Amino acid sequence: MRESIRVLHVDDDPDFLELTATMLDAESDRLIVETASRGSNALAMLRNQQFECVVSDYEMPGRDGLELLDAVRSEYPDLPFILYTARGSEDVASEAISAGVTDYLEKSGGPAQYTVLRNRIENAVEQYRASKRAATLDRIRKTVRDVNQELVRSRTRSDLEQRVCAVVASGAPYEFAWIGQRDTDEGIVRPRASAGDGQNYTSEITITLEDGASAGGPTVQALRENDLVVTQSIADDEAFAPWREAALDRGFRSSAAVPLSFEDEQYGVLNVYSTDPTPFDETEMDLLGELGGDIGHALHRIERERRYRQLFEESINAIAVHELRTDENGQPVDYVFLDVNEAFEHTTGLERAAIVGERATDVLPDLDPTFIDRYAQVVREGEPVRFDHYAESLEAHYAISAFPLDGDRFVTTFNDITTVVERDQELLETNRLLSTLLENLPFGILVEDPDREIMAANPKLCEIFDFSADCEELVGTDCMALAADVSDDIADADGFRDRLEEILARRQPVLNEHVEMADGRTLSRSYVPFSLPDGVGNLWLYRDVTDTIERERELQRTNDRLQSVREQLELALETTNAYTFDWHPEDEAIRRYPTFEDVFGIDSTTAKPVFDTFFEIIPPGHRERVKDTIQRAIDEEASYDLTYPVEPDDERIWVREQAEVLDDGDAPRVVGTVTDVTVLREYEQELERHNERLDEFAEVVAHDLRNPLNVATGRATLLDEACESEHTRPLIDALERMGDIVDNTLTLARQGDTVGETEAVAVPAVAQQCAEMIDTEAVSIDIAEEFRIRGDPDRVRHVFENLFGNAVEHATGERTVSTADESAPPADVTIAIGRIGDRGFYVADDGPGIPEDERTAVFEPGYTTTAEGTGFGLTIVERIADAHDWAVTVTESEDGGARFEFTDVDLV
Repeated sequence: MRESIRVLHVDDDPDFLELTATMLDAESDRLIVETASRGSNALAMLRNQQFECVVSDYEMPGRDGLELLDAVRSEYPDLPFILYTARGSEDVASEAISAGVTDYLEKSGGPAQYTVLRNRIENAVEQYRASKRAATLDRIRKTVRDVNQELVRSRTRSDLEQRVCAVVASGAPYEFAWIGQRDTDEGIVRPRASAGDGQNYTSEITITLEDGASAGGPTVQALRENDLVVTQSIADDEAFAPWREAALDRGFRSSAAVPLSFEDEQYGVLNVYSTDPTPFDETEMDLLGELGGDIGHALHRIERERRYRQLFEESINAIAVHELRTDENGQPVDYVFLDVNEAFEHTTGLERAAIVGERATDVLPDLDPTFIDRYAQVVREGEPVRFDHYAESLEAHYAISAFPLDGDRFVTTFNDITTVVERDQELLETNRLLSTLLENLPFGILVEDPDREIMAANPKLCEIFDFSADCEELVGTDCMALAADVSDDIADADGFRDRLEEILARRQPVLNEHVEMADGRTLSRSYVPFSLPDGVGNLWLYRDVTDTIERERELQRTNDRLQSVREQLELALETTNAYTFDWHPEDEAIRRYPTFEDVFGIDSTTAKPVFDTFFEIIPPGHRERVKDTIQRAIDEEASYDLTYPVEPDDERIWVREQAEVLDDGDAPRVVGTVTDVTVLREYEQELERHNERLDEFAEVVAHDLRNPLNVATGRATLLDEACESEHTRPLIDALERMGDIVDNTLTLARQGDTVGETEAVAVPAVAQQCAEMIDTEAVSIDIAEEFRIRGDPDRVRHVFENLFGNAVEHATGERTVSTADESAPPADVTIAIGRIGDRGFYVADDGPGIPEDERTAVFEPGYTTTAEGTGFGLTIVERIADAHDWAVTVTESEDGGARFEFTDVDLV
């Protein structure tokens, strides 16, 4: 269906107006005819309505057709105007043509004239429309071109909006334009820019977003629906009612609200106003829609660039914009700095003014060539790259990212990741440490995630529960299934599972509860819940405490015994003459043991320190010795043992002080005992006097016996030389044996059961020396290994002399003694010496040995099995062993001889 044509027919004959309208309607359904009887009425209708053609009579009262033509042309230069008159003439036609009439037609009497009139109207309107479309297209193209030029030139949003308003308002049919934006805080559409006639219009109106008299309207509708909204008649459109008066006062007759958006982002609304009542045809609306899209796109670009610039300038990361440079073959050789941000200057120390426009190889002489290759790849492939780099000159690690821009341009960002790298290194080292600890901890560890999947397990756990799988293979498996597998090894499997469920339900730490195993072991179990990003994890610790429990039980038994001993000791101290003390030299106080003060008559409540009072009861001749010894022990943190007299209450008693200096971190303490040894000292003095008398007696006896023996031996020797008698040799041997008895008796009497200073004694060397004192042809020494013992060297030598002599004596005694065999060599004897592990040593011979029933008696004084023996040799051996706190026993050697074993010996 063709577009309708609105026609204004002006004639002073009402009947003719009606007839013409009827006939034209019959001729074509396109024609819509409105009528006016006077020229003034016609002008008013043209101003308020939209018509595409005027058909006017010539002769009319007040204003004829030519005068009406002049008036119409002054306001509507291109509107089709057909002069349709009954009294035409050449003069009228000529004048009408000169005035710009579109067509001239004389009225006739038949109906055919209406067909002609219809054709003339349609032809005129088609030409008018074609001309108008062409003009509109030219205007539209110009408007679009001008607006797009301003969009390209604008660098800021406010500049762009102002330029757009100026361009739109500068060309017909628009008189005024403004751009507004939602202000959600105030709830209004706030104007941002305006141009054209009616600048104060935006200050006079208010458009609210929600409820109210000034709410809604075309502007809000366009924003809400994001679509063009046109008001063809401001005077008649009720949606425009709140702002109608202000618009009509400024001559605005129509308007359009154009949303400015791009994709999903809306930037505001463009409002345009026209004095033309119907300027917004489809072409015009398409223009406005296209302009809205272009403007929205431009605003999006500017906003994006603003954000990018803001990000560029305010970023804490160093950012630089570059352009790649290539040689004549298109190969990348360098890149240029186009821009850098403040963070780049701060990070690198390079100033923007000094490097923008410069080549990178000039700015950075030590530039890594691979950087150029990487950036060329970004430009060629259009894909970003990222890599890490350590800048030695800056002593920092950077994460460098490069992104393509347009053409050969690209942007780089430098993020200082030194802290991250160092933290990662620390984390790596920590993980290694934790892994090492986890693998080597002496207890089993099991870590679960919130879903009870195993996150970690260590080898000790696998060892405790005897898992066949490696601990690393357990990671990721279901812990509930694992618990079911091990429950068979638990003494109370059901109780084990129930307790696990109870612990997990409560999520409270559990420490060192016992789990009894079926094989008799006892495990200690601890549980600790810990937080994870996705929930609560579980940490289990298992230890085999079987040995610990047994040690604790043994320790308890020991403590019980010690407690009993302590109680007995305290009872003994209450009844003995030994008194303990705890002396703090720093404040000269004795603490904890008031019995010390009671015994020695010292009052600790007096002002004078207790030990000062105690030193006063030591006689002057001993006092300095005691003080010096104690002070030296304090200085050296050593122990000491002193015997000295004290005279409390004018009575002298002897005491033995044994103490040790302790340092507990604060100040030295002297802890010890003072024992009343008066009776012991008197006994020792009496014993010394007795021993002196015994020594004198022994000397007298030895002198009185040795002199007659020497005389008798000498006479017997002379007698043996003077005559041959079978009795002289036995007589001489008997006298010599009596001499040996005297010597051994003196040895026992003088040395007794005491030893002198001990030291490390090399047994092989001493044994060899002793063997050389005997007939070396008769004795062969076999020493299995070198070893040393701690003892008195002289007394140890006596042990070996007596043992060797005993071995030779008994080996010789096996022969029958007679004059016939006196010249026969003594029997050979081999003596073996060796260690008995770490317990002591042995001396064994290959002689006749000692009968088992006589092995205890051999150590008794005077016991002998040969006529030549004195019976004191082995007694001396036992006495020396006892003096060293050794134990000595006699057994049979491997060769059937005697084997003497010495144990409890200190081997060094």
